[in-house]
Amino acid sequence: MAMSLKKIGAIAVGGAMVASALASGVMAATTSGDVAGFMKNAIKEDGTPNVDIVVGSGAAVMDVVSAADVAAKIGSMAYKTGVVEDGSAVVKVSAKAESDDVNIFTLNATNEDIALVAAADSDYAKGFINGSDKLKVTGELASGSIQDVNDSDFNATSLGDVSTMLKVTDIDPSDWYSNDDDAGEVVFTRIVYDSDKLSIDEDQILYASIAYKNDEDVFKDANTVTLKPGMRIPFLGEEYAVVKIDADDGIIYLGKEAKDGVLKEGETFAVGNGYEVKVASILKSGSEYKATVQVLKDGKVVKEKTDTVSNTTQLTLAYKDVGVVVNDAWEDIAGTTGYAEVLITKDTKALELGEEYIPDWEAYAALNNGDKLEIKKDITESDKANIIGIALKYVGDKKKKLDDGDEINIADYLKLVFDDEDKNDVLKVKFLMDESKEVTLDIGQKATVLNAEVRLKDILADAQQAVKLTAPIAKLDSEVSLDTADKNLILVGGPVVNALTKELVDAGKVAIDNESPAMLVAVPDAANGNDVLVVAGGDRDKTREAAKELLEMI
Repeated sequence: MAMSLKKIGAIAVGGAMVASALASGVMAATTSGDVAGFMKNAIKEDGTPNVDIVVGSGAAVMDVVSAADVAAKIGSMAYKTGVVEDGSAVVKVSAKAESDDVNIFTLNATNEDIALVAAADSDYAKGFINGSDKLKVTGELASGSIQDVNDSDFNATSLGDVSTMLKVTDIDPSDWYSNDDDAGEVVFTRIVYDSDKLSIDEDQILYASIAYKNDEDVFKDANTVTLKPGMRIPFLGEEYAVVKIDADDGIIYLGKEAKDGVLKEGETFAVGNGYEVKVASILKSGSEYKATVQVLKDGKVVKEKTDTVSNTTQLTLAYKDVGVVVNDAWEDIAGTTGYAEVLITKDTKALELGEEYIPDWEAYAALNNGDKLEIKKDITESDKANIIGIALKYVGDKKKKLDDGDEINIADYLKLVFDDEDKNDVLKVKFLMDESKEVTLDIGQKATVLNAEVRLKDILADAQQAVKLTAPIAKLDSEVSLDTADKNLILVGGPVVNALTKELVDAGKVAIDNESPAMLVAVPDAANGNDVLVVAGGDRDKTREAAKELLEMI
């Protein structure tokens, strides 16, 4: 009896599948072709899927479920693995240090109140005490607080430095103002002798970050520096850049440096969390330049500002977590392209003056007023020339009957602790820091945290990066053609329910009928030069069985 070549080919393929099943004896589905190789190539080198999954337009619910399961499994494979060359890491920095201590019973032998001061540099602490043992502090504080220098029953003393408090040794690293000045943290507290008991009330604890001229440490007008946008100062153990001082709204904006350099007109910088900063335009007007800067979120402009940039004027902008300072702008020699010298910050904070920055601690501007530290919440444009730092003032409940073992939390940053050392007539007091902070760094980036410089040199690990699927991974057989397919195909369902499977059966490349077992058949170059994997059986139950077997193999 004569037999066509097509039929002979189908029998040969079917025989190979039977042989495979008999040889293994354990598989739930018979296999033909290089199924493992097909699945190995299901994901491209860049981590994106290299297959479309095709289910029949008239498929049973069980076939659709099988296709969805395979799609989900392949989706879970969509990542790429390799040595990290860029990226970021969260670095945890821990530090512990303490100031000198003093015996309160010695200091208040005549029932005097005690004022204590410590700083990142012991000379800063000493520089706040005048010749009559009074603090150089004034401003919006209540009578009897730490600044009450007219109180005759008042004794101020320095407890030196807490070495983990932060000192910034160059507040102008970009040389915008041609200075090599410093800034350091200082903390003050007043302990009140109250009816034979010690207490600390509101207005009697103050934290400040203050800018000093290089190598100066005594607090007076000639030794401090006016804060300007772009300058770096410490704030609760971390280095921040001043973005903007808004006298109208009473807000000082601080942010962590993300970029310090030059952006070309039209260029964008990715800040993170979907935010970008774009120098939209640089326009010359006479001898001056006007810059337009945009903040984008997920590609959409959410904030824009245009301002003149000159020797005396900067463009400053703060939006959510992003801060921008444009210090200078210019054009190339041909006058065709503009450039901007920018500082871009992330994690930007808005310190609303007179409002609680953290519970029990209000934010203030710190000014130098006649050689005294003045704190103000209502600032004017003229005040900006005297703002030399920022401050947090305690406004919480009174701390009463202070004694051995008591600890006063200062701005969630350091503590004032009391210890009697198990001795009579001894109650030592000191400032103590036992703090941990987390900082996010890109590779090669550095940060100063808790008076330690941290640099992320490298990430010594393999990494898996999730890849967003850019095309549908499941399609109907009416949407795909074997002649025009642009990637490998996984066909779920037999020839009765899947038109593409039927084409392969009709072409003699796959043999499936109503009696066929669960089958996985890899057919090379069957779809416009792309490979095809058929996941099918003689009925819907067998197709489901074949899909489960494929899931086990992946």
